[in-house]
Amino acid sequence: MQMKKKLDLSTVMSLLHLTVILSLACFGTALLTLSILAIPSVTAAFVIGKDVIYRKFDVNDGLLRRFFSELSAQMCMMKYFPLQLLIILQTAGIVGAQRTGMTFLSYPMLICISILTAVIIYIISYHIFFSPKPTVTEVLVAMLYRIHYFLIVWIVMLLVTVLFGVQLMGILLIFGEALLLAVEISSFLGVMGFKKLKNMLTDEEKEFFGEDVLKKL
Repeated sequence: MQMKKKLDLSTVMSLLHLTVILSLACFGTALLTLSILAIPSVTAAFVIGKDVIYRKFDVNDGLLRRFFSELSAQMCMMKYFPLQLLIILQTAGIVGAQRTGMTFLSYPMLICISILTAVIIYIISYHIFFSPKPTVTEVLVAMLYRIHYFLIVWIVMLLVTVLFGVQLMGILLIFGEALLLAVEISSFLGVMGFKKLKNMLTDEEKEFFGEDVLKKL
């Protein structure tokens, strides 16, 4: 019983370490670069999140060194920056609508921002768990195949979009990795369902899920 408590405490401390350090690294990088490196930053965090999902994460690894190494390796994801640029333009549109008294226009733009953000999350997951060079069309098909997983990601992104502000940014800097891991798991399951449809699951993935879960994907 004493060993179990010790193990549980060790697990909790490892998760806390992962959450705080990776949140500061990921969201801090996005903030300091004025969101320019937001997509590569989230991708780097998702790569580490993949180790957590597959239970390969080692708390003794240099987390910051690993993050910035992955950040450098994932700069190829900047090719999806045009999607992020659309988000920036929509955000500017919301500010303009509020200043001109046309607040009602901000609501459809908030929805567009949350959808675009959810699509980016799926692109990153597809890149990590399926194909290193996904097309937006491929990702959209994967999203629609298991749409309930996409809806989970979209609802979370909608809440973040609506509530976004200085206070939320402060929370994300400390605990944002917990949110990223939650949406990564949802998009991961959606991508794996599509990967199963195409009969491209690896032996490791089949063993990880097991027969019962595979039937539900």
